[in-house]
Amino acid sequence: MNRLAELLPFNAGETIASYCSRLAAACGYRHARSFGFDLGFRFQGLAVGDEPEVEKFASILDVPRSSLSPGVVATDDRMNILACEKLTRAHMERQRLRFCPFCVQDDERDKGGRRGFRSYGRLSWLVKPIRACRHHGARLITSDRTMHPMFIHDFAANLAAEADSFDNLLAAAVPMEPDTLQRYVEARLGGAETGSTWLDTIPLYVAVRLCETVGASERHGIRFQSGALDERERSACAGAGFDLLRDGENDFRDWLQSRLVRFPSSKGDMGGRALFGRLYEWLAHETSDEAFDPVRDIMRDVALSNLPLGPGDDFFGPVTERRLHSVQSASKEFGVHPKRLRKLLSNSGLVSAEDSAKTFERILLDAATMERFAVEAGSSLDVPEAKAYLGAGRVQFEQLVKHGFIKPHGGNRSASDKAVDRRFSPIDLGEFLGRLRSAVTGSDDSGLSSLQEVVRKAGCTFAEVIGLILGGELRTVALFADCVGIAAIRLDVDEVKERTAGEDHRCVTLRRLERLIPASNRIIKALVDGGHMPTVQRRNPVKRNMQTVVEPGAFIAFMEEFVSLGSLATGCGTRTWSLKRELDDAGISPVFIAADMPFYRRSEILAYMFSE
Repeated sequence: MNRLAELLPFNAGETIASYCSRLAAACGYRHARSFGFDLGFRFQGLAVGDEPEVEKFASILDVPRSSLSPGVVATDDRMNILACEKLTRAHMERQRLRFCPFCVQDDERDKGGRRGFRSYGRLSWLVKPIRACRHHGARLITSDRTMHPMFIHDFAANLAAEADSFDNLLAAAVPMEPDTLQRYVEARLGGAETGSTWLDTIPLYVAVRLCETVGASERHGIRFQSGALDERERSACAGAGFDLLRDGENDFRDWLQSRLVRFPSSKGDMGGRALFGRLYEWLAHETSDEAFDPVRDIMRDVALSNLPLGPGDDFFGPVTERRLHSVQSASKEFGVHPKRLRKLLSNSGLVSAEDSAKTFERILLDAATMERFAVEAGSSLDVPEAKAYLGAGRVQFEQLVKHGFIKPHGGNRSASDKAVDRRFSPIDLGEFLGRLRSAVTGSDDSGLSSLQEVVRKAGCTFAEVIGLILGGELRTVALFADCVGIAAIRLDVDEVKERTAGEDHRCVTLRRLERLIPASNRIIKALVDGGHMPTVQRRNPVKRNMQTVVEPGAFIAFMEEFVSLGSLATGCGTRTWSLKRELDDAGISPVFIAADMPFYRRSEILAYMFSE
């Protein structure tokens, strides 16, 4: 270190251009460029980090090159590199003096070196996202003086030009605290831990621009006008954006998806500008910088996962894959009318009633499911075609649908919210017929009957017979060559009757009661309705229908306890009116009367008869 370097110390956080400028001023030079010319280096080269000029300056001062490295601001095309971080020209203020008046005042009082030249220019003052002095809680001041090209980067000369108004600058200082994005930028420039791992993986200028744009979109809408924001509001936007993204990529994805929440219920288009506003415009049309590709990739991934984008669309370039289909896009691709496709999706349960009320472009389904559904819908058969394909009559066909042997493509109209003609997949129908054919046990159809005849003769249902065939429970199944589908199937009626016959419940039918009591149908009905003859519901083992019957125990108990006047008169060989008068004279009254027929307690009758 020589006497020149001893005039003033090179301070931590100072730019090399500021140090050179202060040395020039301390040596009596009007500007640093003359100082550099006399000593054999270019001040402009020093200010933009030209390595040969930095080496010359270090040699002139007789200091190691490495001691000046922290203050070097290198310029590469439109990029500035400081503290190993990249910032664009838009993020730097290098054409005007930018400083904290309180720091300038403190420097002159507290720093070392020749008086009058102790105040120095910080690296941080060049960085626009750093808007406030954290030590003094004041907004940084940007001079409104237009520099002569000779004085650009010349900190000491430009600061001296503010000397006459310096007291006014101190008085007019505006209180301002650093926003969270500024603290993040300061941490990265200082090589400190930031706590934002994802943002650390992208260049600093990308992280700054992303946070500022997201914050402005959050506070002022996606079509915000940056020119309408003052410095304080820009700071608020920067902090808001950083707070949204600080925890990582997933937070950015969540924010992007929150922008898409309005899409299903809106009527606008699904272009990037309409959905993401200035963020998309900037990345798509205002910069081609590949450093922003990680941001573009995330936005593209979120868009493809939430919007019906596919080949033919553009989102940061041509879209080559499809993850979601809308009713509209599927209609165009597969040739199915959108109204019909929407009804089918709604009736199949793939789309909720709420979603089905949306426009065709906003009814979404994953691409594979929609493609499969739309292809099947396009090739499906209507009811007449499906009946002909199966060889089934109207009643048979409806039974197949009712019992789930075949299913309509898009739901059953009779059970759907939206009226839609039922259609059936030929593939599904073919598989159903294939299962029936696989049950065939022989080719001889002599003595066998068609399904219609079997159902009538065996007293069973069509669905039961189909179930027996598909379940492989029949020994004799053949096909009649002159018919197709179901109509060709031939079965043994006796075998089906045996398989479908129910278990005999051994109860007494009401018809049989007429013979056993004996009594007329009117009397039997009165006994049942009056609760004198307890009944139950049992399935007829042959007809398969539910019928009203009397259990054997209940019938025996009734017969042992009661006897009708008609039965007594028949047993005694007399007339009912004569026997009735005799019993009345003996003081024996009927227990109850059913349809004008008296019923007596059998024990009382037996006691009277044996007493004579």
